[in-house]
Amino acid sequence: MIHTIKRIIKLCGSYKSRVIYGIISSLMYSVFTSLSIFGILYILINLKELNNHIITNSFLILMISVVGKCIFKWLINIYMSGNGYSVFCEKRLEIGDKLKKAPMGYFNEQNLGKINNALTTTIEELEKFSMMAVENMIGGIIQAICITILLFYFRWQIGLITLLGIIISSYILVLIKKKTIKLAPRRAKAKETMITKVIEHIQGIAVVRLFGQDVDDSIDEVLEEDKNAHIAIERSVMTLVSSYKGVLEVASGFVIMITAYMLFVGTIDFAIGMMFLVSSFMVYGQMETMGNGAFLLRIIDTALNSIEEVTNIPIIKSNDEAVSDNYEIEVKNIRFAYESREVIKNVSFKIPQNSKTAIVGYSGCGKTTLCNLLARFWDVQSGEILFGGKNIKEYSNDRLLSNMSMVFQNVYLFNDTIENNIKFGKPDATREEVELAAKKACCLEFINKLPEGFDTVIGEGGSTLSGGEKQRISIARAILKDAKIVILDEATSSVDPENENQLLKAIEELTYEKTLITIAHRMSTVKNADQIIVLNNGQIVQRGRHSELVKEEGIYKRFVEIREKSACWQI
Repeated sequence: MIHTIKRIIKLCGSYKSRVIYGIISSLMYSVFTSLSIFGILYILINLKELNNHIITNSFLILMISVVGKCIFKWLINIYMSGNGYSVFCEKRLEIGDKLKKAPMGYFNEQNLGKINNALTTTIEELEKFSMMAVENMIGGIIQAICITILLFYFRWQIGLITLLGIIISSYILVLIKKKTIKLAPRRAKAKETMITKVIEHIQGIAVVRLFGQDVDDSIDEVLEEDKNAHIAIERSVMTLVSSYKGVLEVASGFVIMITAYMLFVGTIDFAIGMMFLVSSFMVYGQMETMGNGAFLLRIIDTALNSIEEVTNIPIIKSNDEAVSDNYEIEVKNIRFAYESREVIKNVSFKIPQNSKTAIVGYSGCGKTTLCNLLARFWDVQSGEILFGGKNIKEYSNDRLLSNMSMVFQNVYLFNDTIENNIKFGKPDATREEVELAAKKACCLEFINKLPEGFDTVIGEGGSTLSGGEKQRISIARAILKDAKIVILDEATSSVDPENENQLLKAIEELTYEKTLITIAHRMSTVKNADQIIVLNNGQIVQRGRHSELVKEEGIYKRFVEIREKSACWQI
């Protein structure tokens, strides 16, 4: 219990001191709850000589107890219950910030369900239950101890009974933890797998329909496992939780029986006896909720493990050197592999400032990976990439990428308006700047045909737009950013022939006096490049201008011949 509470406090970050104040308030709440017994005892002891003075004093003690409870309950709500939402809002932002700095390989290696589950379901569970569990556990045990000490003071026999109730019930709490410690990870894993499978099924719903399949059997299996994992936890602790509450009820019953017997034989007077009877109902009042609290602590421990695993994201380390006016890129003997599969092998080349470089090669030869390494989405395993004469590791990610615009082959747009998707490249851009960028990217015409124009919400991933329309929106975003280096990954692959010439002119205007790196298969894209790099199996096999490479036997010449033949095809 103490270990879990320490972990929760550590998780609270900048709110740690406020949560500690909440725990102290919980302790004081228990003390003031116990104080009400003294008010009752005071009036019972003086029952035969009851007068206004005694009634007033007793009333003052009870009022102090009530006011103290109200104040500290309010502080508990402020410092713990309400503060919990702020704590986990900060934690979500912290994880989100780390995700932005993680190598792209992290997302390939990690299960999407694990990240999604941690940021949604797991944090939501902690948000709801962590502070409640801490309050129940601390408040319950302190209240029971305070009243037990009071009972020991008047009659050790009664105090011993309540102490035995605390000891036996605490042992049952340990058993509850041992039971749930084995099953809580299964529950978390089932939740992660279920989220992954459901997302996968939704994303592939077109394939499911195309092949006339009902719900995938694997979906049935993960949903069944999620149900079984939850039921297994409930069944494993059901008897123990009932036993826990039963022990507390039996201990209270014994206090009542012993008190009645002592009153009957006259070993205690009426006032003390009544105080014992009242205490029997109060001593375990808050402890009864600790059965659920202990169960929650084990769930919380598993949730904390999940959060810590996602929080310990590998960060691309960097300094924060200022970028000079020199934008030359130099690649020196770099190697890169996805786990054991080597993709880039001992590659070296230079991209002069304000030049145009085209990268061509067969599918899977490493073109996109190479561009991702230039943008430092991954770190090379050996060698180095220099930007302005400095290793890109010396720049922060924000500084490095502020000088780059990238248009990906697989475009992702946000569930927002077209204007905001374009403004993602420059958040403070005016409407006129957005419209100008859209015009240059040849997408103004189709935007104006939409119901709300630039204010049209395009759906998650740009689901309401065609592939070519999404790609042109992405190009408009890059145009608006106006970075010194532009990387185009098959930027014209989804553009129809009617708009291709206009788009190429826009790209030409965009890249004037800038460094352009293009991955392309179209001849119109590579003919005018200052240098063409030909990749094959992760290695540079040819390099030069178009006029030079077409005269050499090799991949590029075959590439040109295939393109020329395909251009002559007719229907």
